[in-house]
Amino acid sequence: MIRLSVVIPCYNEAENVTELHRQLSETLEDLKLTAELVFVDDGSGDATLDRLRALAGEDKRVQVLSLSRNFGHQAALSAGLDHACGQAVVVMDADLQHPPELIKTMVEQWERGFDLVYAYREGVRPRLGYRVLNRLMRPPIPAESADFRLMDRKVVDAFRQMPERTRFIRGMVSWLGFRQTGVGYHDRARHAGQRAYTVRQTARMALHALLSFSVIPLRLASLLGLVTLLAGLFYAGYILYARLAGWPIERGWTGLMLTVLILGGVQLVSLGIIAEYIGRILEEVKHRPLYVVRERIGGPGQS
Repeated sequence: MIRLSVVIPCYNEAENVTELHRQLSETLEDLKLTAELVFVDDGSGDATLDRLRALAGEDKRVQVLSLSRNFGHQAALSAGLDHACGQAVVVMDADLQHPPELIKTMVEQWERGFDLVYAYREGVRPRLGYRVLNRLMRPPIPAESADFRLMDRKVVDAFRQMPERTRFIRGMVSWLGFRQTGVGYHDRARHAGQRAYTVRQTARMALHALLSFSVIPLRLASLLGLVTLLAGLFYAGYILYARLAGWPIERGWTGLMLTVLILGGVQLVSLGIIAEYIGRILEEVKHRPLYVVRERIGGPGQS
């Protein structure tokens, strides 16, 4: 029986996976647990898959999932969780910013009875993005938490029952509940290579998080419509009162154009918010697989 699985999604991490495997091996030797290492190659364009194939040939604990293309970090993480067999499963990044030695502390907390042990960046002020999302999302996510956590088997099984395609795993795991605790760590510099996540991808994930765990944008659209209606009624009342009072009223296109532009802007913003939610409904009803495995290397029953 495998006691501990470690899931690592990889995208163009050829320069990191060998060193990561070495450090993970040292950590697992200290823990003295039956373990497996599940590497998920997310359609890398470099030699990542070749390096992983070599590791699988040298170490029977290594299982490699090669996806048919780049499906994204969250899908690759989900693929690893689907194929992990351990009673506890650790997920972490491949760039060595997540210190492998922290797994020992996570396992200690798990053995004390915690079902979920998440890592958070210690000694840093929570970023604006976390604070805004936690104001809007329910349930909130731990500040400065990362995709570095240990999950008990019952948490993994519950997570796998969540079928949504647009994924924000930190929010999904928080939504599950269970008995949770956090352990702090200091982020390290990448061992090699460039950061895979761009600003655009980070912003896109924040949008996924907001729209997947909050209906506040829809309520905001309704509020904008209500404010516009009240402003229109107030303006109409002012015009009526001014005419009855005999006040001079300036006639012209300026007021009309201003009104049309404000009303049109509110309508377009509201339609845009609604369209974002409808687009996510469309993605869900297609029922396409979250990922496609092209090849599986190593692991139980594999050659």
